[in-house]
Amino acid sequence: MKRITIILFVLCFIPIAKGQIKNKNPYSDIVGKWFIPHIADINIIFYKDTTFLFKDYNEKLDKEEQLQGKFELKGDKLTLYYYDRKPQVFHYSKRGTDHVNYYITKGNNYYFVKSDIDSVLQKKEIK
Repeated sequence: MKRITIILFVLCFIPIAKGQIKNKNPYSDIVGKWFIPHIADINIIFYKDTTFLFKDYNEKLDKEEQLQGKFELKGDKLTLYYYDRKPQVFHYSKRGTDHVNYYITKGNNYYFVKSDIDSVLQKKEIK
């Protein structure tokens, strides 16, 4: 009787677990505020509707600027499609010895980490 109960439990649980994994939004881990360590003024906010706001510093113009557009995440390739300039490609992956935290990188010394503060996202809800 115990075997039958265990088998029934497993048979019922596996489809539920598969459904939860299958329906996971691939963008759920990237949504939020990302910043460059020690230069928090440079940051990107990714919204659930696949739009973003990038607060950057333009060295040529010697001033801060706010860039907006849509983003696309395919595997570890993150593409920012700006409304006013050419797209930019970043690498999105887990790094470090623990491989727990995601990083957004471009080259060796230019990278973003995710902020713990998500209150900013409440300003812009998704459909």
